[in-house]
Amino acid sequence: MRRTAIYPHRSIRSLPLNTGRLLAALGFAIALTALVYWARAPLLARHNQISAALLRLCNIPLEGSTQVDVFEPIGSAEVVTTTAFRLDRQPIRVAILFVSAVVALLAVYRGVELARNFVVFLLVLLMLGAGVMVFAPGSEITSAEFSQIWLRGELLVWLLLPWFSAGLLVMLQPEAWPGLMWAVLMQAYGFVWSAIRLAFCLGVLHYSGLLFMPLLWFTLGLLADVLYVVVFFSLSTHVAGLRVWGRRTYWQF
Repeated sequence: MRRTAIYPHRSIRSLPLNTGRLLAALGFAIALTALVYWARAPLLARHNQISAALLRLCNIPLEGSTQVDVFEPIGSAEVVTTTAFRLDRQPIRVAILFVSAVVALLAVYRGVELARNFVVFLLVLLMLGAGVMVFAPGSEITSAEFSQIWLRGELLVWLLLPWFSAGLLVMLQPEAWPGLMWAVLMQAYGFVWSAIRLAFCLGVLHYSGLLFMPLLWFTLGLLADVLYVVVFFSLSTHVAGLRVWGRRTYWQF
């Protein structure tokens, strides 16, 4: 496989596993999952502090905080609260935002052929939010309810992320310690990025109500989690390839 003139394509190269990296990945996944579980209370408290600080930085009025139930084994968590916009306050605002969002998505649909199916799905989510605001205003959620839904999803991500890191980052490195560093970095990034996304969603909820919430919950929720996992996997694999095969053999064929 290591020919002198034309190197094999990187898609058919492999990095053989060894017992050391496999045990390191397994031990890391177990230890980090246990750490996230046992430190869930301070983690959730810090998560709420970051979101609240960002909302204050953007001058979004806060009502205070309240306790929400996450999961029975997890307990409750404190979340910051803000007022949610209602359709009956300024219906013209909702109409303008809805039309503007539809026009923007249609422009993407027309200009980016590859994204058309995805744009159609986003349009469905946008219309779902608008439909609830118009036809079922009593079903709109509060900021505390949205934060509760958000934390339930993100806490599951934090508990599962070490196992994805073990398989995608630790075992695919030539040595265990670079993979462990990548895994810890991705876990920390996922935590901070979750608080930032939640603050943004609460700000949108304050100014536009439920209109964009289904769309944002999907795009900034699980989809955003998948994207940063893919990015960390790509970066760590790139670095591993450079270390194992060198720069020249990495990019050639």
